[in-house]
Amino acid sequence: MTLGILTRMSPGSTRDIVESFGILLIALLAGLAIVALSGGNPVQTVGALAYGAFGTRVNLASTLVKTVPLLLTGLSVAIAFRAGLFNIGGEGQLYAGAVGAAWIGATDLSLSAPLHLTLTLIVGVCAGAVWGGVAGWLKARRGVHEVINTIMLNYIAIYSVDYLVRGPLSAGTHTTRSRDLQASAKLPVLWDTPPIEVSLAILLALFVCFCAYWLLFRTPFGFDFRAVGQGAEAAESVGISSDRISIIAMCLAGSVAGLAGCFEITGLHHKLYAQFSPGYGFDGIAVALLGRSHPIAVIPAALLFGALRTADRWLQLSAGVPKDIVIIIQAITILAVGLKTARR
Repeated sequence: MTLGILTRMSPGSTRDIVESFGILLIALLAGLAIVALSGGNPVQTVGALAYGAFGTRVNLASTLVKTVPLLLTGLSVAIAFRAGLFNIGGEGQLYAGAVGAAWIGATDLSLSAPLHLTLTLIVGVCAGAVWGGVAGWLKARRGVHEVINTIMLNYIAIYSVDYLVRGPLSAGTHTTRSRDLQASAKLPVLWDTPPIEVSLAILLALFVCFCAYWLLFRTPFGFDFRAVGQGAEAAESVGISSDRISIIAMCLAGSVAGLAGCFEITGLHHKLYAQFSPGYGFDGIAVALLGRSHPIAVIPAALLFGALRTADRWLQLSAGVPKDIVIIIQAITILAVGLKTARR
């Protein structure tokens, strides 16, 4: 029985990854078919997508910047999936991390840049972990389904930020934003292509993905973690506490999503403002599904969704196609992956 469990829990196969991107291709073709039926030019649409995402230095930089939060929120969802949990709360956890980073980062602590930046990231990650941990605790100790409690926690986090940037964290201006970060709390810039700056966040996000892979697939803890995801009752029968794993899983998932919020503040906006996220936490669900909840496979999935997010405005300008076609492609992708998973 143990051998069977180990076999089912082995890291995602090449076949799974090929299937995922085959599904993405089908979704893209379906989107182009809709464009053609509505009188648009599919070839011009593909050109607009490619150019809008990678055609210039600024477009490429924008794609990379958008990939970072998608990668980390996708990894957050993937981590929870591996423990058998559905983390819909990536958006709220991202906001929690951003609040922690904006608070510490804007405070003059008279610290050196490395220390101040490190402390800013640690506080933001801990804030995200706490936000995720609350959902895990409610699931484990009170039996509240994680889908319900994470959705509710999303609203609490988002509207709490609306309050904070008008009150305790306000910059004292007429805009709804916090004070600017201290220079010592900003991430170093790797590639400056005005008006876009690609920060160290892109490399740190990749490093986190590889760390997650090592933790989940190369450690005894990762085995226990995935055992609960495969079957909580079976795991309990061999002495693995599913409640403990649920709480830890949501803390880990929250910390990763919180790190996405940290990077948005320390590497991009350098301040906190209301509704700063365009829904990265929710798009992370699509990234995790496409990447089959594998910490490495979510990397290309996030890049693809980042490219689609960057290119959507070019569709309207260059091809005369509503940018909503990108949402349709994403929706078809999620539906197709869901149907494929259900068949298994």
